[in-house]
Amino acid sequence: MKPETRTLYAQRLDPVLRWLAAHPDADPDLHRLADLACLSPYHFHRVYRAMMGETVNASVQRIRMHRAAAALAGSQAPLRDVAQRAGYESDAAFNRAFGAVFGIPPGRYRAARSLPLDTQELAMYPIAIEHFPGVTLAALPHRGSYQDIGSAFSRAFMLAVGRGIANPATVGFGVYFDDPEQVPESQLRSLAGMPVAPDAELGDELERFEIPPGRCAILTYTGPYNEISQPYQWLFSEWLPASGMVPADFPMFEQYLNDPRTTPPAQLQTRICLPLK
Repeated sequence: MKPETRTLYAQRLDPVLRWLAAHPDADPDLHRLADLACLSPYHFHRVYRAMMGETVNASVQRIRMHRAAAALAGSQAPLRDVAQRAGYESDAAFNRAFGAVFGIPPGRYRAARSLPLDTQELAMYPIAIEHFPGVTLAALPHRGSYQDIGSAFSRAFMLAVGRGIANPATVGFGVYFDDPEQVPESQLRSLAGMPVAPDAELGDELERFEIPPGRCAILTYTGPYNEISQPYQWLFSEWLPASGMVPADFPMFEQYLNDPRTTPPAQLQTRICLPLK
């Protein structure tokens, strides 16, 4: 695909990704999405798959399953409500789909995640003090639940790849400015981005954000993104007080080592980075 064609398609698909993020419970309609992209319905799905690396239905399914897992682990919503919000009228169909993604049925998943925090188990997570070399990000801001930042990542990657300043294999970075235990969900601030050259031309949508070089405590977490609060809890309640370290005046950031489009949730790897003085 020619660079100018990729840039054009990225611009045309941006309103599609915005619509999908704003309407996670709606069934995507081919003609609506094609109109938003100013593309023929005959070719829309091929263009979307070429740019995003997955089909529209795969994008929607991945977002809904992530939200379902977060609801099961973090709320007491009835399983029937969770299944319906994920687009399943049949409990059996939801159980099969959820089990295919997470490896266990939704009821067992909820039961396992409702157990008290086991600090001894979490202490087994690898953590190291490293020098982070610094990086320039091309990023999009996100306001609201950190669990919903996935749509911002999809847009940021598409725009960066469309401009030729990143490639589909580029790792992602998330920057998280607020403590979700203290700040109302609607006011949480974060950034979704990927590394680019310091002088990269970002266009009108993407923002430049610098993570400076410095010493970091880095916890390597393996597992679903919706369960990442547990290693955070251990990092601050157990490891930090015992370490004698002092956090620097810079927000937490995360580096994502594999692709959520092709990696089972249990195998996702995240480097949780705490800047240190």
